Amino acid sequence: MSTPDGGLPAPIAPRARLDDLALLLVVSVPFLFLKLGMPLLDPDEGLYAAIAQEMLSRADWVIPHVNGLPYLEKPPLYFWLTAATMWLVGPTEWAVRVWSALAALGTVLLTWRMGRRLYGAPAGFLAGIALATMIGNALYVRKASTDQLFVFCLTLAMYGFLRDVERPDRGWTRFLLLYVGAALGVLAKGFLGLMFPMLIVGIGLAWVRPLSLGELNPLRGAALLAAIAVPWHVLAARSSPTLFSFYLLDNHLLRFLNARRFVEDDVPISTLGFLVTSFLWAFPWGVFVLARSEPDPSPAARWRPVIVAWALAIVGLFALSQFKHEYYALPAFPALALLAGAAWASGRDIGRWLGIGMLGCGAVGVWALWLGAGLTPAQVMSGLAELNVYYRILRDQGVPFPFASPRPFSRLLLGLGLTLLVGWSVAALCWVLEGRRRAFASLVAVAGVITILIFQLLDVVEPHHSAKEISQAITAAAGPADVIVVEGSLEYSPALPFYTGRRVLLVNGAVGYFSFASELPEAKGVFIGTQDLVRLWEGPRRVFLVVRRPAGESVVAALPPGGVRELGRYGSRWLYSNR
Repeated sequence: MSTPDGGLPAPIAPRARLDDLALLLVVSVPFLFLKLGMPLLDPDEGLYAAIAQEMLSRADWVIPHVNGLPYLEKPPLYFWLTAATMWLVGPTEWAVRVWSALAALGTVLLTWRMGRRLYGAPAGFLAGIALATMIGNALYVRKASTDQLFVFCLTLAMYGFLRDVERPDRGWTRFLLLYVGAALGVLAKGFLGLMFPMLIVGIGLAWVRPLSLGELNPLRGAALLAAIAVPWHVLAARSSPTLFSFYLLDNHLLRFLNARRFVEDDVPISTLGFLVTSFLWAFPWGVFVLARSEPDPSPAARWRPVIVAWALAIVGLFALSQFKHEYYALPAFPALALLAGAAWASGRDIGRWLGIGMLGCGAVGVWALWLGAGLTPAQVMSGLAELNVYYRILRDQGVPFPFASPRPFSRLLLGLGLTLLVGWSVAALCWVLEGRRRAFASLVAVAGVITILIFQLLDVVEPHHSAKEISQAITAAAGPADVIVVEGSLEYSPALPFYTGRRVLLVNGAVGYFSFASELPEAKGVFIGTQDLVRLWEGPRRVFLVVRRPAGESVVAALPPGGVRELGRYGSRWLYSNR
């Protein structure tokens, strides 16, 4: 129910808090949980699925494995949660992705709580809605990865700090939630889980007011942090010292410097590209992060600069990094949502920023309509390369346009142009007519339509990325003694072991991370060369060969020409057999 001026109503606790929570869940759940069961999209998703599946089958909860090989590029929290979910419901795509969605929902609820504390109940509610409907979530919630889980852990740490900073009466429990969040962040993403909370809290203390060391409860906090984060690191170091040193050095220091010890085909995004895509993923609410909120003299409100420090620390640190991807600003999104929610609750500058946003959306909308009317394959590849590292790799490798036609992308671009032009105009009109609630709801609708367009984009690219169909073809034809061989790095088809339930051999696949893994004792017999494949091909066992390049450009050209049977093309992969 709106106030007479069309604004947002004052909260009535506790009924209003429950109403806000219910409405927040009603809006968030469709945005975050729909379409979690689509086929896994490689690279990456199949890797997370196969690791969790193998963790469960091996009952080895210390060293993750994929295809029988130790894999320690990431700490194990996401794998633990996914393996436990598979144990409960089976090895499904939903089980692989659900922890990204649950973590995102948890982050929304924590953002709502922080917003209530720092800016008031209406701002907290609007911040939660803003975070749930940022269009980046439409893509990254539906991606099995550690990112959303890490965002939740960081948000939990910041909530623990902001909840207790003006509450010395909490006694021995003060700030313990901060340390829990940091510890879980270490298990989710590595030492960034500790570095980011320390950096943000440190900036906040210097900005607002310092606390004494004793007030930060360091002894109990450090003990709790160590109890959660240290045991796995000790067990991993004892189980595999070589692998653990790789985890520490390559995955933390050298990755940040873009100087890893093995040659990988990862292609980082430029600083400008990172800043632009970060703004795009925060749309439509990133438009309002510079708008003013209502002043508040309360003790809790004076810690609002921590939210600004949070956003600046994440975006600034990665902007300076030599290695970054287009989604590295995700940990800043709760802070951006809080700033946007507070601005909308205030309403002081919203009209101005709606006008600026209308100019920008008008220009981008017209550009999208113009470009969509005559989209070329090269333009599609260029656009996808700015939004996803996989297509930057394909572009740098000179791979031709991998889709049958640019027409589906044209339709999506046309839909985006119309959505921006019409949706933002409706929101601006609602604001002019003094309907702040309707203006906000209009932007939620804009985010909803763009989310549907992203769902359609995932449907368009799914056949190219997914190994599910080719895995089903192999499973239907393969006998127990048959062999599956993949050309090149398993990083591009890691869902094959997940969907087939078999270990695969890798021909000329000791590249990227697997150049390191190929030297481990567990790799014996997994990595083969071209001549090894020829001998296997001419042997008594049936061999299924999966390649990602045409026959004349792949290892197929080295096989005996009379003994090669093409079984079909499945998206970006060809399947051959010697029988």
